[in-house]
Amino acid sequence: MSIVKMKKMHLLGLKVEQDMILDAIYKMGTVEIVDITTQGQDNEVHQDRFHQKLEKELSELDSKLNRLKFAIDFLKPYVTEKNPLLYGKPKIKRQELDDLLSREEQYLRVVEVITELDQRLSRLKAEESKLHSRIEMLSPWKSLDIPLEEMGPTRETDFIPVVIPIKAFEGFRNGLDEKNVLFELVKIGESRDENLCLLVYYRAQKSEVQDVMKEFSVSIQEFPGLSGTPEEIIAGDERRLAEIERERQSIAGEARALSDQRFAFEVLYDYWSMVREKKRNMLKMTETSRTFCMTAWIPETMEQTLRQKIGKLTDSLYIEFSLPEEDDEIPVLLENPRLVQPFELITELYSLPDPKGIDPNIYMAPFYFIFFGMMVSDAGYGLVLALLTGLALWKLKLAGQGKKLVQLLFLGGVSTFMWGAIFGGWFGDLIKIKPIWINPLENPMAILVLSFAFGVIQIYTGLLLSAYKNIRAGRPADAFMDQGLWIVFLSGLIMLAFPQFGAVAKYVALAGALGLLLTQGRTQKNPLMKFLSGLLSLYGVTGYLSDVLSYSRLLALGLATGVIAVVINTMARLVGVNAIGFIIMVIIMIGGHIFNIAINTLGAYVHSSRLQYIEFFSKFYESGGRPFQPMRIKTNYVEFEEV
Repeated sequence: MSIVKMKKMHLLGLKVEQDMILDAIYKMGTVEIVDITTQGQDNEVHQDRFHQKLEKELSELDSKLNRLKFAIDFLKPYVTEKNPLLYGKPKIKRQELDDLLSREEQYLRVVEVITELDQRLSRLKAEESKLHSRIEMLSPWKSLDIPLEEMGPTRETDFIPVVIPIKAFEGFRNGLDEKNVLFELVKIGESRDENLCLLVYYRAQKSEVQDVMKEFSVSIQEFPGLSGTPEEIIAGDERRLAEIERERQSIAGEARALSDQRFAFEVLYDYWSMVREKKRNMLKMTETSRTFCMTAWIPETMEQTLRQKIGKLTDSLYIEFSLPEEDDEIPVLLENPRLVQPFELITELYSLPDPKGIDPNIYMAPFYFIFFGMMVSDAGYGLVLALLTGLALWKLKLAGQGKKLVQLLFLGGVSTFMWGAIFGGWFGDLIKIKPIWINPLENPMAILVLSFAFGVIQIYTGLLLSAYKNIRAGRPADAFMDQGLWIVFLSGLIMLAFPQFGAVAKYVALAGALGLLLTQGRTQKNPLMKFLSGLLSLYGVTGYLSDVLSYSRLLALGLATGVIAVVINTMARLVGVNAIGFIIMVIIMIGGHIFNIAINTLGAYVHSSRLQYIEFFSKFYESGGRPFQPMRIKTNYVEFEEV
């Protein structure tokens, strides 16, 4: 239940054994390789050659992986695969992998075939798009019975298709008449804002026609490279579209016939992804013609395990473990009890702790658990949430932050059930069960006082953790003056709220205030500045008051959940007066309560997190840690039993 202590490993080994050693480290999954190539090298020419070779291999691997990924994605619509969340990833034995690798060239040729299928589909899609555009353009001209190649000038006249704005149609006709143009204007079709027409006029009057066209924004419709009437062209295009669809179905059939190869592509993709990861880590190492050198971070508890595993492989290496130096960027790995691990998600979403700081999760988890339940505070809702998330944890193959989130919601459901039973909320007032302690709707002030009490306890916890940090750093005096005196002062102020402690409270508060006045300016050299700094520090009490008031959200969100639930029940009962009304009532209740669970679960998650980030972490937490990123086997599609 702390930040795992790290050690720095330095390993010098023979180059011929590099792959074997790295494979052993890879399988452990607890070693993070450090890039040491930026440090000074005695053999830079050889080092550059080594890196150039690796980079070339990585480039080839990237190309191969891109092709495999493309084939996997292309075939996805043609296969029925089991959901890995429900069934997990398929397991591959070493013998099966070796068999696939021996036939890799065959599978890569299939990838080329799939690439060709995709190119054919792309060409068909481009042609289809072009045909649709042409049909869309020609459709308004469908009634034109003159072949398009015959449009244009004759010896005496011009035949031109024109597009005339509807509002300018009569004006255009009148304009031609005013110019004494001999013309014929035949309306062929129309769109929303334009008339599509055929204009025939004597060529000798072309300049007059052009002037009028310009005046009324009339444009000539071009049909470049088209022959036949619009209706004939459209009919031909529609026949071609039907052929394209048949070709597409044929390609889909070919793809479906290749779909059984997809699993092999997935296995190869995962295998070569692991190889790529290993080679990327090799780029962080240095080497000579016969040896290689690597530096890595490893959890302190894994030191002996690693020594034993590598020791069984070879004696021809030098390995050393050392404590981190002052300026090292130490990665952070958290180790907590199983019940606390889900709450690590809250810290991870904020920022990991400084490697030399305190892991807040063990201290934050009880408060988050309590606050989440108080904010939803309905036993029925808690039961539903716990059952749904429990089922998800049982049936789904979850991992990483997704698993932590579902576990967190499960614990939140348990807390909600407990607080709902304490407050007597069972789907609002749907089930009448007497509260174990108190009904918040009848006595909200008692819950408000309880909320403030929890706030004070958490703030005091934060101050005590901050004091612990000072003591651990060898500054016990700072712990007393910066946290201890604040606890004394705040305790005195709280005691003033209770008449029975009135006589003692004022002396406690005064002692704390006086101590702060005399100590908070201790870094100042000027006596006057010492006094003023100490005096101004007392203003910090407003910050603590604001922090405590923030915990009123525990009451506010709990009341909101209960009130909305009661309103849903009331609305449902109003319509449940007959058979049809009863059906509507059930729909309102189910839909309303599902909505209420969802929105208030989200609210509890967000506001509980906010209390940790702002009110709790601000008292002691130092963030900025970098996550531990060990070299380990990570796959997308399958699991290798032995690699």
